[in-house]
Amino acid sequence: MNALSPTAAAVAAGALAGAAAAVLLLRRSFELVVVHGGSMEPTLRDGDRVLVRRTTVFHRGDVVVIPVPDGPRAPGDTPWLVKRVSGMPGDPAADGCPAVPPGHLAVLGDSPRSLDSRTFGTVPSRTALGVAVRRMSRDGRPAQSLNRSGHRTTHGSRRTA
Repeated sequence: MNALSPTAAAVAAGALAGAAAAVLLLRRSFELVVVHGGSMEPTLRDGDRVLVRRTTVFHRGDVVVIPVPDGPRAPGDTPWLVKRVSGMPGDPAADGCPAVPPGHLAVLGDSPRSLDSRTFGTVPSRTALGVAVRRMSRDGRPAQSLNRSGHRTTHGSRRTA
C-alpha cells in the first residue's frame, strides 16, 4: 500500500480546509427560502425556492426577503415574505405605498393580490434577510437569475414550476 508523501498530504489537507472554509462562507452569505403564496406571480410561484444573498444594500427592483410584519400568524407559517423593492428612502408616495422614510423600503408583490407596503407600510431595511438572486430548480441546481427589472433569465435547467 502506498502512503502519501508529506507534500501530497499537506496539499490534500490544505484543499480540504479550503473547501470547508468555502462551505462555511457560503452558508453565512446565502440562505435558501421557499416561496409561499402567489403574491410574486408570475416571477415566482408558490413552492419555488430562491437563493438569497444576505446583504444590507438594496436597489429599486430587487426581489427581497423580509420578515412578516407584526400581526396574527398561524403556527407553522413562514417567517418571511418575498417582495420587490418599489421605493427607496426619500421616494415620495407611489403605487399606493406611503412615502419612504430613511432606513426603510417600500415593497410590492408582482401580483395585484399581494400583502405588501400598500397594506402594512414601509419596512426597515435592516430587518431584510437579503436579495433573492436566483430561483432554484426542483432538483436544487441553479435555474434562473432574478435581475432587477423583474425579468427572469434562464440558466442551466429550464424546468419551471
